[in-house]
Amino acid sequence: MQKEEKAITLIALIITIIVMLILVGVTVNIAINGELFSTAKRAVTKTEEAKESELRFMAMTNAATHNEEWVYEVEEERIPIPAGFAPTEIEGENSIEDGIVIIDAEGNEFVWIPCSLDEYNGATFKSVWDQDSYDEPNSWKDNWNYSIDDEKGGIKNVEIENVGQDSLQKLETRKTNRELTEAGVGFYVARYEAGIPENEDFSADSEGDIYYLNDKKNTTACKPVSKKGYPAWNFISQTNAKNASAKMYPGLSYLIDSHAWNYICDKKFSTDEIKDSTKIGNYYNNETTKYEELDVLYALHSYSTFWISFASKYNRGVIPPSTAPKGSGTNRLELSTGASEDFKKYNIYDMAGNMWEWTTEERTNYPTDSTSAKTFAVTRGGSFQWKGDAFSVVHASGNATTSDYSVIAGFRVVLYL
Repeated sequence: MQKEEKAITLIALIITIIVMLILVGVTVNIAINGELFSTAKRAVTKTEEAKESELRFMAMTNAATHNEEWVYEVEEERIPIPAGFAPTEIEGENSIEDGIVIIDAEGNEFVWIPCSLDEYNGATFKSVWDQDSYDEPNSWKDNWNYSIDDEKGGIKNVEIENVGQDSLQKLETRKTNRELTEAGVGFYVARYEAGIPENEDFSADSEGDIYYLNDKKNTTACKPVSKKGYPAWNFISQTNAKNASAKMYPGLSYLIDSHAWNYICDKKFSTDEIKDSTKIGNYYNNETTKYEELDVLYALHSYSTFWISFASKYNRGVIPPSTAPKGSGTNRLELSTGASEDFKKYNIYDMAGNMWEWTTEERTNYPTDSTSAKTFAVTRGGSFQWKGDAFSVVHASGNATTSDYSVIAGFRVVLYL
């Protein structure tokens, strides 16, 4: 009897809803087809986005009030926050498990990476591949020879930055003094690939299309940004990427190093994603992400036998279906920073795909037939030009000099306290 009463009540409710729809001029057919509910869903999404924007703006305002480094208490942990920053406090961005996001007064965002000094030092070039469950990609052996015998030739890895070790050592001391907790030892990584700042002399806006003069992007005349929706700063050498990174927050910001890169890969990406990053990055063989549904800033390049024909402008809007990568053909899409939620891990966007990213590491090649040596800079991850199973997020390559630059190479900033 109770079930019958519930059924009658449900039927009455449905009839009431249908009558109300008719009264307001909405046909039952439209409601059943989902258009009404789709509209309602979009309205909810817009409301959530507005709320998130408000919280982000409040955090930016809060950031401007912090003239000195301060300690943030969250989940019974005490984490250091740099001067001029504040946590966003947005759901999904305010927990250690998901990745705590901080923002400055100009909207630049970084993610806290808990990492001990021992873990940082242990995150060497080969550490990510030490586990038996990882399959070593073919290109890894081709690009890296771990011989350090200069007389016999080979490649010697050269780490040229030690600020990470120094920073973490200081934080370890502060933890010992109980000023910080265990999760309070670590570093910050830019949430996005370094973006091109607005209103610089190498960019111009014309009717919604942004044009960039490629030969003028290899500069340190301006500071990079870590913001969503900006064109990634490519056409910049490793040398200038280092200098531009240091200019962002003098004494605090640096070009990312491979210790930091390896640690993030090992701790924040799954084994499958390390072996094949296709689904989590802007690679041309990514058929999972619905590129034709993205409303972003993008550039369309054409590709032929290792060479890319560069686009002269960036378009803004929904990517046409005929343009989107389908795993074959000559289309190569360069996307703006944070273009898809599919490209996010631990609140960090685009470590896989879109741009190769310069690191502070270099390799020195000692040829067997000559006494001269040549220095190459190390890039990590992959790019929109290649496949995600060939160049995964952990991939390292050292085939370009420190002064080389191209459309497929960008960079990312880290903060060491």
